Amino acid sequence: MQANFGQVFSGVLLNGEPAKITRDMGDAVLVSKEIWNGMTETLNLLPIPGMRGPVRSGMREHTADTKTNLDW
Repeated sequence: MQANFGQVFSGVLLNGEPAKITRDMGDAVLVSKEIWNGMTETLNLLPIPGMRGPVRSGMREHTADTKTNLDW
C-alpha cells in the first residue's frame, strides 16, 4: 500500500471518489478535503428543523441542472 499511496491519493483528488483502505487492524476511507467539508456541512445541517427536506432535495438534483450565476 505504501508504494501505491501516491497513486491512490492522486486518484482521490482527481476523480473525487473515496478510496477504501483495508488493513488487518481495521478499515479507513480517504476522501478529498472538498468532499469531507461537504459531508460535514451536510451532517451539521440535518439536525436543524426544516433543513432535512431541502438537503435531500438538493442531493437528488443534478449539478448540470443548477444555476451557475446566482441572482443574490
